[in-house]
Amino acid sequence: MRYQFYREHKYVSAALNDVERLIAKADFHDSEAITQVAEAFEALAKMLIGHAQYENERLHTLLKEKQSAVYAHVEKDHANQDVQLEEIRGLIDQVFKARTEEEKTQKGYQLYLTFRKFVADNLAHLHEEETEILPELQRLYTDEELQQVEAETYREMMPEQLVDMIGVLFPHMNPSDRQAILKDFHDLEPEKFAIAWKQIHSLLPEGERHKLEASM
Repeated sequence: MRYQFYREHKYVSAALNDVERLIAKADFHDSEAITQVAEAFEALAKMLIGHAQYENERLHTLLKEKQSAVYAHVEKDHANQDVQLEEIRGLIDQVFKARTEEEKTQKGYQLYLTFRKFVADNLAHLHEEETEILPELQRLYTDEELQQVEAETYREMMPEQLVDMIGVLFPHMNPSDRQAILKDFHDLEPEKFAIAWKQIHSLLPEGERHKLEASM
């Protein structure tokens, strides 16, 4: 199987859906519920902005170097995402400021509809990246060249940051994803991996742990 990016999209999708469900069930007459929605949204927005920046700077740069413009629409999506996030942030603020329960209900429903559309747009965006951007990267570069993109990321990470990342991502991934990420980190940063493994191994099912250890 060719070298693969975007495994973290499984987590991104889950995070989007978690906030959608939170908004769908929120009692907008309750200020604490609105605060919970606002905090969950801001955490999601921070993650999405960082994720888009990573893709623009690390992946799309590779396409530009080969004069491929397949990334153009995806980068427009990233710019539009910033606009959508500001719109959603404004709607949350409107719910906070609404004076009557009826107005809070109406503003909350508008927030839900707008956020649900945002989720739909993002899922289409993730699909485009995995079905158009990834094949183009694989066409233009060898697996060894693509792996060096992640090598730069791992060089910047401390072992404890890797453990934190795995704790967030792995619950949303299948065994193949987890094996690929861990083997990548082991091959690229073996000394850091040895430190992190002391905590990581307990997060894996026994069968996966033995399989990974046998492959390294």
